[in-house]
Amino acid sequence: MAPNTSRKQKTLKTFTVDVSSPVENGVFDPASYAKYLIDHIKVEGAVGNLGSAVQVEENGSLVTVVSSTKFSGKYLKYLTKKYLKKNQLRDWIRFVSVNTNEYKLAFYQVTPEDEADEE
Repeated sequence: MAPNTSRKQKTLKTFTVDVSSPVENGVFDPASYAKYLIDHIKVEGAVGNLGSAVQVEENGSLVTVVSSTKFSGKYLKYLTKKYLKKNQLRDWIRFVSVNTNEYKLAFYQVTPEDEADEE
């Protein structure tokens, strides 16, 4: 009888981040963001230990993270917020979940009422 090997098969998780809105306004560099993720993602408690476990790809205005290890959307959000803070974009851009494992960077909505209060 053959052993059951289907249980140990690794599943790949794919996360996509749509950065088109800030890129169109010229305030965001997707290549720099992808490099930041590569440099800061921890695998088994160590930074710079990606190997074949995690791949980060930048494709125009889409950044894709493919992982075969424990990797969550919350961790991706955490790293993205750190990147935005480091580049002083955190006050204008937020990380929004669009769908399961699909995210986008969007600008905060400014209402005209706020401008009237400043007068």
